[in-house]
Amino acid sequence: MPEVFYFFMKRSRFLGVLALLVLVFGLCAMPANAQDYDTVLAQLGELQTLADTFIAEKGTQADPVVLTLSYTRVGDYNTSVWQMTAGVRDPEFESYVAEKNGDLAGLQGLGSVELPGGQGIDFGHLLASMNLVYNGIPITGSWGGDCMQLAQAYAGQAADSDGYVALMAGTFGIPDDGSTSKFGDQDLRADLDSINIGSELKKDSVIAEVIRQYYNDVSDYDRCYQFIGLSFGTADTGNQAAFRETVYNTLAKDAGMQFLLYMNQLWSADGWAITPEAEAPMRGASYVFADYLANAVNHEKVKSATATLMVTMGSDALADALAALGFGDAASAALSAGTAASAAESGVSPAGSDVGGAVSSALDGATQTLRGNFNVGIFQTVLLVLGGAALLLLLICVVMLVRRR
Repeated sequence: MPEVFYFFMKRSRFLGVLALLVLVFGLCAMPANAQDYDTVLAQLGELQTLADTFIAEKGTQADPVVLTLSYTRVGDYNTSVWQMTAGVRDPEFESYVAEKNGDLAGLQGLGSVELPGGQGIDFGHLLASMNLVYNGIPITGSWGGDCMQLAQAYAGQAADSDGYVALMAGTFGIPDDGSTSKFGDQDLRADLDSINIGSELKKDSVIAEVIRQYYNDVSDYDRCYQFIGLSFGTADTGNQAAFRETVYNTLAKDAGMQFLLYMNQLWSADGWAITPEAEAPMRGASYVFADYLANAVNHEKVKSATATLMVTMGSDALADALAALGFGDAASAALSAGTAASAAESGVSPAGSDVGGAVSSALDGATQTLRGNFNVGIFQTVLLVLGGAALLLLLICVVMLVRRR
């Protein structure tokens, strides 16, 4: 009998410790700083007001929209690729915000937020992508980046693009907070809405009000119709094969996406093209995305409301970004490919080419900063050290909690 009692005592103690570990790790996995919609917009308005005050006090030419949106970017949205495209965050402004209203740090690392219509959205992803869209780089941080992640998750599991479509369709756009799907419904809404909202932003825009007005009355049909018009122009979504190719080609020809794919070893400097092993999964991801858009607008012919499509940086800005990170051969290849593509157009400027100069200008500050101060190897080493320290701290906390238990 004592042995049986001792066994159950040990078992209950083990289960208690196990439950404690599950609780600790469960809390760590919860979305950081989860807040409601109205709170987020109120804080966003306060943050932009501080950005205006900061600019006035410092007498700088900074853009309050950029200061506001870049402040929210942390973690995965502040890597070297994001810094090169969305811009380097202003540490002086961050200190200013911490001094004036430390509660606004809750806008950093936002997770799921419920929209007025009841749908969930990854709000941190939305704001970070809007930052890129405002800079004139609409694909890399939104749907193109998620297509890449979807392709990486399924790479090597199918023989061709049709096979990848069949595999990816099962998890694409499903209700998910990122735990199961690499391209769930919350990411999908953030991708579409960042394009639609970001296209409306001007230097004097009040970001929170633009967001609130957009979500007052928007349906999936509305957001997809507007997104297609902005991203692909007038398009017949009822022609599945043609629309799929339009979506894939828009992604593959985008200089920002080429930069992202190259940084993830999915794009080759040799010939400046997507790697053979990456093409089929990338096509599959693009096709699944295209099919979703077509279904959402009932396979209608979408008529674009603008003659200027949202396009990305020019080949010169892409080459600058690559050179700043030390990829000289890739920079030369990208510049040559861009020159050849321009020559092939026979002097006809592509729609949206007016964005190129603005993007080059937006990238210039980040490029110069990173050229002088950024070392990829050191950056990665620091991240590893910080990650190890965080893990060690977590283990110490768990041990202390277990001992107290």
